[in-house]
Amino acid sequence: MELRQMRYAVAVADELHFGRAAERLLVAQPSLSRQVRDLERDLGVELFERTSRSVKLTPAGVAFVNTARRALSAAESSREAAVAAAAGVRGTVTLGFVASAAIHILPDLVRRHSSARPEVQLALREMTTEEQITALREEVIDVGLSRDLEAQDDLDVRTLLREPLLAVVPTSHPLQHRRTIGIADLVGSAFVTLPRDRVPRAWDRLVVLAHAGGVRLQFAQEANQFATLLALVAAEVGVAVVPASVRALRQEGVHYLRLRDEGAWTDVCATVRKGDTNPTARELQAVLKDRFDSTQ
Repeated sequence: MELRQMRYAVAVADELHFGRAAERLLVAQPSLSRQVRDLERDLGVELFERTSRSVKLTPAGVAFVNTARRALSAAESSREAAVAAAAGVRGTVTLGFVASAAIHILPDLVRRHSSARPEVQLALREMTTEEQITALREEVIDVGLSRDLEAQDDLDVRTLLREPLLAVVPTSHPLQHRRTIGIADLVGSAFVTLPRDRVPRAWDRLVVLAHAGGVRLQFAQEANQFATLLALVAAEVGVAVVPASVRALRQEGVHYLRLRDEGAWTDVCATVRKGDTNPTARELQAVLKDRFDSTQ
């Protein structure tokens, strides 16, 4: 049994006339009649009572045509779904994102993506840049929103935004009345940081920044989340260096200072697998790029 035969039977049932059904389908009447006969032979039942004056559905024909309509509708839906998925307008795409990106990038991104591709489900997974590299290679995620990711042989890394780094000090700190400082002004201060094994790139940038400013780093405490890190600064455990977007967390008891040092920045990157044929992944990367292009 073929979909074409179902379509022919449904057309004959609608028209109750083989000639009109053939005209509607743009096929020769003998061909249509032969296909319906072949279908009846395959089924082992007659679908139509034929006389020289009329065509009527048999009880078996009524049951078959009702089911055939649903099958044809399902087949068309399947075709549309496949075409839409191939075009990137339907399906699922999984985004891995660093925690700091969730503060000011993610809300707008989700809205833009939902507007651009309402039939594409966006699955979100918070993970570090290191975790994203592995997840991309293992096809656990389709797109990564990371920080300071360098070029990779098997990954397409695109820089979206260069974000300033800020120093964070408690409001009791001698520098809290300043707006801009150099990293050298923090000499003698202990630092609160995220764990080095989770954010090695952020650590490396801080170390390079401190070395260039002649600062010997002293570490007071690690925190797993930026909210905890800011709370520790407010508690006067130490000072910190964070991306400017972290300021949106609005922690009381802290003061943010712009760092004037060369290299006091962090890149936000969008990454996909090179050669990935999933159009929803490239579409999401394009939405990310458009989001930042429109604000620059």
